[in-house]
Amino acid sequence: MAVTIAIHSYKGGSGKTSFAINLASAYASVGKSVCLLDVDLKAPSSFNYLLPEGKHWVNDIFEGRYGVMDVVKDVSKEMGTKGAFYVGYSNPDILAVREVSSKDRKWQSKALKLLMAAKKDLSNAGIDVVILDTGAGVDFTSVNAIAVADHVISVGRPGASRQRLMEQVIGGVYMPLDKDCYIIENMCHSDNPTDISGKKFDLPVLASISCMCDVAVRGDNEVLVLTEPGHMFSKKIYDIMESLDKITS
Repeated sequence: MAVTIAIHSYKGGSGKTSFAINLASAYASVGKSVCLLDVDLKAPSSFNYLLPEGKHWVNDIFEGRYGVMDVVKDVSKEMGTKGAFYVGYSNPDILAVREVSSKDRKWQSKALKLLMAAKKDLSNAGIDVVILDTGAGVDFTSVNAIAVADHVISVGRPGASRQRLMEQVIGGVYMPLDKDCYIIENMCHSDNPTDISGKKFDLPVLASISCMCDVAVRGDNEVLVLTEPGHMFSKKIYDIMESLDKITS
C-alpha cells in the first residue's frame, strides 16, 4: 500500500515545492518507487520546468479525461534514480488556471473522488510513496489533497505572524480532518526548532532547516539531493526521509 504525503504550507514563499521535489527525489534515489504530483491547479509548481516534460496534465485526471497512470511520466532514467520516479504536472497555461478558478462545488466534490481513485491506482501500480505538492493556503484543491493524504507535512518559516497563520491552518484544516501532521521549519537562522506550530497543538517538528542562499539560487536548475547529496540541505532531506520511514512503517 502506497504511503501518501501531502506537502503543504499556510503561505507561499516557504520553500514547499523545493522541499517536495527533493523529498521525492531522495526516496527515489534509495530505490523507492515514487510519484510526485503537482496538485496546485491554480498556481502550478515550478518543477514542471525542472523535470522532464509529460504528455498530459494532472488537470486531465480531475476532468476524467485520463487516469493517473496515463498522466504521470517515469523520469528515473533522466534523473538517475535507483527507483522509479513518476511525475505529474498541473497545466501552467493561464487559460487552464482561469478555468480551474471558475469551478463550482459539484466539480470540487468530483475532483476529490477522482484524486482518491488516483491514489488507489498508484498503489495498485506498485508505487511506494506518493508526494502531493499542494497549493499554499486553504483553497479547495489544497484541502482535497490534505484529505486524501495519509500524512501532512507543513513547511513554514519562523516568525510571529507566520506562526499565527500556521496555527489557524492546523486548527482549521489539519485537526478537523484528523491528519497525522508534522512540521518542517524552513529558512531558519539556526538548526534549533522555534516551535512555529504553537505548543498548544503538540505537533512534532521533524527538522529545522537553516537558510542557505545557494539552495534558493540552485533550486531553479537542479535537485540538490541528486546533484550534491553531501550538501547540508540534502543531508537534512535524507534525515527527514528516514524519520518519515520510521513513522510510516
